[in-house]
Formats: sequence, C-alpha cells, structure tokens
Amino acid sequence: MLPMQQARLLLPDRPIGRITINGHHYLYATKAGTSGRDAVVLLRTASSVRAESRPFWLALAAAGGLGCLLAAAVAAMLARSIARPVLRVARASSRLAVGHDPEVLPLAGPRELRGLADSFNTMAGQLARARDAERSFLLSVSHELKTPLTAIRGYSEALDEGVLTPERAVKVIRTEAARLERLITDLINLARLDQQRFEIHPVTLDLAEIARESATRHAARARELGVRIKLQQGQRAPARADPDRLLQAVSNLVENALRCTPPGGTVTLVTTPGQLTVKDTGPGIAPDEIPHAFDRFFLYRRYNGDRAVGTGLGLAIVRELAQAMGGDAHVAASSTGAQFAICLPLPESENENDALHAFTES
Repeated sequence: MLPMQQARLLLPDRPIGRITINGHHYLYATKAGTSGRDAVVLLRTASSVRAESRPFWLALAAAGGLGCLLAAAVAAMLARSIARPVLRVARASSRLAVGHDPEVLPLAGPRELRGLADSFNTMAGQLARARDAERSFLLSVSHELKTPLTAIRGYSEALDEGVLTPERAVKVIRTEAARLERLITDLINLARLDQQRFEIHPVTLDLAEIARESATRHAARARELGVRIKLQQGQRAPARADPDRLLQAVSNLVENALRCTPPGGTVTLVTTPGQLTVKDTGPGIAPDEIPHAFDRFFLYRRYNGDRAVGTGLGLAIVRELAQAMGGDAHVAASSTGAQFAICLPLPESENENDALHAFTES
C-alpha cells in the first residue's frame, strides 16, 4: 500500500501533525473534503523537511550573528564618541584641580556633551579670574603691609641715630601704626565676611540716628582735615538692619569721604526711608570706575597712591555688610564729587513703623 493510502487510514483527528508509516516518519496536513471526510493535502518525510529547512536556519543564524556584530560595532563607536568628550572633561578637571591653567574644551558632539563642555569652560574661566584676583589681592596686601612697616622701621632707626627729634619720629610711627592696624582690621573683617563667621541681628531702626552717631564719631577727624560734616535728614528714615554692622559700614563711607575731600570741602549724610547716602566734594569717581568701585584694592591700584583713596578694602566691606543685611551698596558720580549709598529693606509692617516712631520720640 502506498504511504498516501496508508495515511488516509492512519490519520488521527488532528488536521496537522506527525505519523509513522513502516518505520518512517512523515509530516502531514489535511483539509476537510466535500464528502465530509478529510483529504490528505500534504505528506512529506520528516527528513526531507529538515533537509530543506536547514539552509533557512543556517542563513537565519548567520544573519543574526552578523547583526549582533554590527550592533556591537555601532555600540562601541557610540560609546567611544560619548566617552571621549567625557574623558576629556575628566582630564581637564584633574589638571585644574592640581593647579594647571584651565583648558578650553571644544564644543562638539551631541547637545548634552556640548552643554557639558560649555559649562566646564564657564567654570574654568571663572576660576581663572578668581585666581588672578587672589594673586592681585595678595600682591596688594603685601605692598600695603610693607609700606607702613618700612616707614616705622626707617623712623625708628632715625630716632635711634638721633637724626630726628623724638616728637617727629613718634608722630610718624604712631600714624603708620594706626594705618597698619586699620589694614589688619579690614583684612580680618573681610575674612569673616567671606566665611560668614558673623551674625546679623536686624531690627527696625532710624537711619537718621545712625547718620548722627557716625557724624559725631568723625567730628574730631573732620576738624583736623578742615572738612565740614553735614546732615541732611527728613522726619524719619526707617529701615531693617543690624545697628552695629550698619554703623560700621557708614563709618567706612565717611572715612573714605573725609580722606578724599580737600580742606574746606563738605561731607553730607543724607537719609531717606531705606537708604543712607554719603556725599563728598572731592575729585569724584570716573564713570568707568563705577562698576569696580567696590572691588578690593581697585581704587588703590587705579591711582597708585596719587590720590588718598586708602586701600580699597573699606568699600568692599561696605558692600559685603549691606548685602549680608539684605540690601546693597551703590555708587554714583557727579560734577561735585562722589555719592555712595547703602540701600536696606524697609520695615515689613506698620506696627514696626509705629514702634520706630515711639522709639524715636522717646
């Protein structure tokens, strides 16, 4: 009997499957005929099916292997293209950390990597400027410390050799010692401000009272210099500030104004709500100096001792104190001198204004 005929007799109920005929394995598929009986549509030996499908599976395996190799190659290229800029940033950061000059990174690659390189370049530029400012600051401090020490040493030697009278030598030594003390005090104050090692206790106060107290403190020094201190005040000038810190900042402005104002000139303290301004009738400040007027040692380096501007630390302290109290410091130029203003927060409620009024009246 032929395998097809035997298959019709041996077919199970399943429409597709595997059967064994005379010890040989066959794969079959059936479909219902018009007479209601299943008709054999396909009958193939299992070995022939495997032989015919082997090239397909081999081709599929080869394609899969090739695809894996291509995917690995692409992944390696992408990883390298991403890792290279990141490694470049890491190397530049390491060089920067050990003190080398900052390296400018190229803005290349995907948007995220370009943003990383741009952020690094910005940070490196700011660090470079900070280092330059630190070097300049140290040079200026060294010069400022050396000048009074040299004067003290020179006059003490002259006094020892009898070249100068004791009165003359002592006066100069005392003056230079006071200058040295002011510089050291300013440096200590700046160090505390930088490290925020100080406390601010803001209260509601009257700026007119601060102005009057500062004028009283500097009255003797103003008479020595032949400068008049003038107060320009309204009824009340409320503000929120720490009285001690504010008085320190205003005193720095008044000392700077007295130093810059020639004999016969005037230093005016103007108070309005939330602002205290110190005006002088000195040589003033140039418009291009205004953005840097509060930088440390800026005015001293600018005039190189040609004008009595001090070290430039006092103005830096003024700005730091004003900002610590929630305000800021500003400078303006005029035809008759310079104007330095401290702006402070106003009292938050009418109750505080009423308390200030009661305090002022008492």
